[in-house]
Amino acid sequence: PYQRTLALEFHSSVRTITETMTIMCSRQVWLGIAVATVAALSAAMPTMMSTLLRHMFTAPNQTPWERGRLRLINVGGLPAQTLNSADRALDLIDGSFLHREGDVWVVSYVKSGTTWTIGILAALWKHPAADYAGSLQKVTRNFCPQPELPDLGWGDDGFGHSIRELNDWSKGAPHRCFKSHWPSKDHAVSDGKSKFIYVMRNAQDQMTSMWNQVYGMGFHYGTENMTFEGGWDGFVEDWMNGDVENGQYFDHVASWYSRKDDPDVLFVRFEDLKRDALDVILQISNFLGTEFLSPEHIQNVTELTRFEKMRQTDEQDYGLRFMRWLGVIRRTHVRKGEVGSGRLMFSTKQLAALELEYEKKLKPLGVPRSWVLLD
Repeated sequence: PYQRTLALEFHSSVRTITETMTIMCSRQVWLGIAVATVAALSAAMPTMMSTLLRHMFTAPNQTPWERGRLRLINVGGLPAQTLNSADRALDLIDGSFLHREGDVWVVSYVKSGTTWTIGILAALWKHPAADYAGSLQKVTRNFCPQPELPDLGWGDDGFGHSIRELNDWSKGAPHRCFKSHWPSKDHAVSDGKSKFIYVMRNAQDQMTSMWNQVYGMGFHYGTENMTFEGGWDGFVEDWMNGDVENGQYFDHVASWYSRKDDPDVLFVRFEDLKRDALDVILQISNFLGTEFLSPEHIQNVTELTRFEKMRQTDEQDYGLRFMRWLGVIRRTHVRKGEVGSGRLMFSTKQLAALELEYEKKLKPLGVPRSWVLLD
């Protein structure tokens, strides 16, 4: 009987150990499956997110721009980023879009200080957007739309607006703010109602900043398989040839500089914003005929639109931080904002090409060389 009892206890112990091991193995298997699943999803997440964003950032049924290396579309003979559409360009000139007394357009060649200037406008008009002036998407959706971008159905997660939304924008308010990167033609010409603030930046810093954007948003521009250094020379070539969004820099600046003395145009330089932002703020205020500014209001405008504050707003956007963590976005939108940061990026041959274009297209108009090229 004693041996029998021992045998029963032994078998019971073995069964308990076996069951415990089975449970533990089962848990390890499921844990392994869970870990593998998470790892697979994590590995696939950047590609999935890039695909989603590319879809969100692309207007349907557009004609690709056939030259150059970037993913662009053809809008009436002008290369444009894929958020634009040829149909919207027609809407803006066929009478569907209604210009209104008090409209203010902030226009620039890309990466020249548009976001900064729009923030100043918001602060001058005491609009809530001044508090998040560095947030490109939020400001575009809530304060200063870009009419060239149609509504692609993403609401406040997108960038564009319908023509009806634009026509009803800020209804009852004395002003509407619009953003544009269009040359001075089509809808971006004097209409007897609008005022235009054109923001210019020297070519070398602008190109350097633009390449950071084009490289940083690889999913959008088709540069995701390029390295920063490896893609630079090709980008410079496309930039010189005008195979980048909104065409060639020199043509763009020339189209607006020829209007700099028009009463409805104010020419602002990024370099002046960096050197003496208060002076530019007062220029903009006078140009718009803004009501008397108290010292407190001026101080508030200056503080709200400090470059460092706007950069912090951009860096702290949780959605963008997540995209940067995934590697889908490789640069911040509000980056350095320095004057002269592009000085060392260019070869002797590239500098000579810039000099030639300046001599040919901007010097005859009286554009100072120091406005275009760094010493």
